[in-house]
Amino acid sequence: MKIDRRKFLKLSAAAGGTAACSMAPPAAARGPKAPDPNWYGMLNDSTRCIGCKACQVACKKENELEAESTLGEKRELGHEIYDSPRGLSADTYTVIKLHQDKASGQSTFAKHQCLHCADPACASSCLVGAMKKQDDGSVKYYKDICMGCRYCMVACPFSVPQFEWDRALPSITKCTLCSETRLKKGKPTACSEACPAGAITFGKRNDLLRIAKERIAKEPERYDENVYGEYEVGGTGVYYLTRKSVDFAALGLPDFGYRRVSDLTESIQHRIFQYFIPPIAVYGILGGIMYYNQRKKKNAGTEGGDNEF
Repeated sequence: MKIDRRKFLKLSAAAGGTAACSMAPPAAARGPKAPDPNWYGMLNDSTRCIGCKACQVACKKENELEAESTLGEKRELGHEIYDSPRGLSADTYTVIKLHQDKASGQSTFAKHQCLHCADPACASSCLVGAMKKQDDGSVKYYKDICMGCRYCMVACPFSVPQFEWDRALPSITKCTLCSETRLKKGKPTACSEACPAGAITFGKRNDLLRIAKERIAKEPERYDENVYGEYEVGGTGVYYLTRKSVDFAALGLPDFGYRRVSDLTESIQHRIFQYFIPPIAVYGILGGIMYYNQRKKKNAGTEGGDNEF
């Protein structure tokens, strides 16, 4: 039976896809990872933030990050003036943004950074374990084992991990919770230490939640009754308080509910990547193509030889 190249590729792709889906077992069920009360984190009180951006400057200095212009462009060599970038980038781990609530019309400053989730989707999606939750509560990135797939960027529900697009040997960058430079030395994060308004509180998870709920109970007319990050996406290490009249969504904090995002990323991984089935299927398809090409060449050579006689 004769088969052309297009039909062969279709059949091979279908066979490979069927093998991948049928052989891979469903995601292994596991219970939620309970947050450790001894994990360090921060409480960001948006009702106290004055938008001075001292935390941004402190973060830049602590991590020795390059300055950027307001448009997100890097300053030319020799210029040390630090303007405010509009969002997170490879050289900006934390940023203060001004948000306006459409319903109330109130404007509020909010700090954006890695939330150091209890069960981080970035770590769950990483095929080589380049993102890992640490015993101190931070989510750490290991450059030496990263393969550059950038799945962590896609998986993060808060769009935190950033890629060094303009570097010859790029890495993923994000807030480290000052784990290596300060936490190991018994110091608080640089941003929390620099805040002059008391809008950033550093401490352990249970202590931060207690402080947040005490503030809500003491001034119920000022605060929304919820603490963002206590339950969202399975719990985070960075929490937020907002005004009673300002929704968290208005601060750029989406309502994801309580389900862990890692449930989805792990399901995808178990279905697609377990047992290296996709690579095997791909190599099988490539091998089939090579065999088909060699056979076609051989037949063409045989037919040409018959014509000579």
